[in-house]
Amino acid sequence: METKFIKFTKFEVDKIWPLAKDLVQLACDTNGAFDANDIKEFCKQGAMQLWLVVSDVDTVLATVVTEIRSYPNYKVCDARIVTGKQLDKWHHHVTDLETWAKDQGCKKMELFARPGWEKVMKPKGYKKTHVQIEKEL
Repeated sequence: METKFIKFTKFEVDKIWPLAKDLVQLACDTNGAFDANDIKEFCKQGAMQLWLVVSDVDTVLATVVTEIRSYPNYKVCDARIVTGKQLDKWHHHVTDLETWAKDQGCKKMELFARPGWEKVMKPKGYKKTHVQIEKEL
């Protein structure tokens, strides 16, 4: 199965949101700090970025929401939400995300992850720090 990792502009969020909303809300339910409408508004403002992983049969396998934060000494790409199904079919797209983050001037990736992500990402150079995994870019 081939998959595509697609980033949508803030102007495309309203159109694509029905495909992302349920997965975003599931992630928000476990966090509690945001709900799907909050995330949608941040994406529409450009403060966060909306991505989908789509299979070659046009099935949405995953939703990713990123946020670039500027610290005093460098920028970080925070994968705020990474959720979906059939992780083994699409987790390789993290390298696409890393390339994009580097192009935005980020020096580090941060993923707040459940235990399954820690196992998948460790061989890619990520390490567990508290409840997040991170990688220097």
